[in-house]
Amino acid sequence: MPELPEVETVVRRLRKPLIGRTITGVKATWSNSVPTGIKNLEKNIPAKKILSLNRRGKYLKFELSDGYYLFLHLKMSGDLEIEQSTSAPHPHDRTTFSLDNKKELRFRDPRKFGRVYLVKNELEVTGKLGPEPLTISEDEFLDLFKNKKGRLKPLLLK
Repeated sequence: MPELPEVETVVRRLRKPLIGRTITGVKATWSNSVPTGIKNLEKNIPAKKILSLNRRGKYLKFELSDGYYLFLHLKMSGDLEIEQSTSAPHPHDRTTFSLDNKKELRFRDPRKFGRVYLVKNELEVTGKLGPEPLTISEDEFLDLFKNKKGRLKPLLLK
């Protein structure tokens, strides 16, 4: 499973080629990978501009125009590639986002565990996540455990 540093690497690799691009269409071939619904994705994502790309936990967080957020979780075997729209699709491409520059962002997931969410409220996806490990201060971290006793790993995973 990609861990947080690997997800951060994917985000940094994709920022430059994607920020400012407009998504012109989408094709999802595995309905289970889109919990917010393929119809929702197909209806609401075309013509959305990618305003920013960040990471929240192990999710890739795309801030889109019109107040939408696109979240992708790579799970165990997912990856994202930017390819020419004329190149043949890979058998494991589960969701393909067409871009305004004749390229495509392809979500490739051989094991079919990855997820794609399109939401207006980002907390629908990230609401249960704890603080960001790269931005939490030492004091905030220590406050989380101030009055708690027990083994460290279960406390960290709460």
